[in-house]
Amino acid sequence: MLTSHQRKNDPEALRARLLDCAASLITEEGLPALTLDKVARLAGVSKGGLLHHFASKQALIDGLFAQVVAWFNGRVDALIAPDRNASARFSRAYLAVIAAIDMDEPEQRRLAVLILMLSSDPHHCARWNAWVEARLERHRSTDRSPLARTLRLAADGLWLSELGGGPDSGLEARSQVLGFLESLGSGTALSLATAKAGEP
Repeated sequence: MLTSHQRKNDPEALRARLLDCAASLITEEGLPALTLDKVARLAGVSKGGLLHHFASKQALIDGLFAQVVAWFNGRVDALIAPDRNASARFSRAYLAVIAAIDMDEPEQRRLAVLILMLSSDPHHCARWNAWVEARLERHRSTDRSPLARTLRLAADGLWLSELGGGPDSGLEARSQVLGFLESLGSGTALSLATAKAGEP
């Protein structure tokens, strides 16, 4: 449990802790199970301490959503930066990040939180769509082709399958999909190892 001294002198750490606890509750028990009382108890703070950082349950959910999108965005950018092949550059990075998801890693399990939010709340679905549209506008000259769209739709399918634990989930299935997309042509060359490392 965090002491009052720790909470007072490291508000950002407490905010991160609250978001961590909210993410854990959602991934383990589902979005309906999320309550401010549960998050405060899990984080080891008073409800008043939680409300100091997040004025409502919706504010907490919005904060978590923003954090997950920022993480995803950073991973995509890390793959785009060293990529000298401009063709479908954003879409290839988008697919590579999703194909490399390891649901055993707490940080990456937050993507499950994101997909749960997208499936249950039109507000967050609209926010995600706005992010994708902004990225597509940024990469207008490289990612408006049918190939780019195919890569993004394949990524979304992999993501949904992984979340549901279906027969097409798991690293082997994702590797097969990547291999097939690579065979479509040099413009779809992807590296799962690079995506896992998240580095050039």
